Amino acid sequence: YAWADLVVCRAGALTVAELAAAGVPAIFVPYPAAVDDHQTANARGMVEAGAAAILSETELSDKSLAELLREWLVSRDGLLIRAQHARSLAQPNALGRITNLCLEAAGQPGSATA
Repeated sequence: YAWADLVVCRAGALTVAELAAAGVPAIFVPYPAAVDDHQTANARGMVEAGAAAILSETELSDKSLAELLREWLVSRDGLLIRAQHARSLAQPNALGRITNLCLEAAGQPGSATA
């Protein structure tokens, strides 16, 4: 993602996490057939943080995407602010935290680092 100023993509959980870790803002088009509309839920945190927008597939058209891209790309400073908001959501030590929770659940408290 290092070369990207903005990404237009689906909103799978790993994609959202990768974009946050890389500090890249996004326009999410959630997969409409996803179980329980979970892709919209995945994207919501970045939207609420000011790092993303959601454009539903029913709203998606050449015109709607072009308008949103124009709005977001007009200001380099705006993109940088959105990138900072995305990066603020990153969880770089998630593996260690999950490992510790698993160890605690197994009755073996530890201090895993990742």
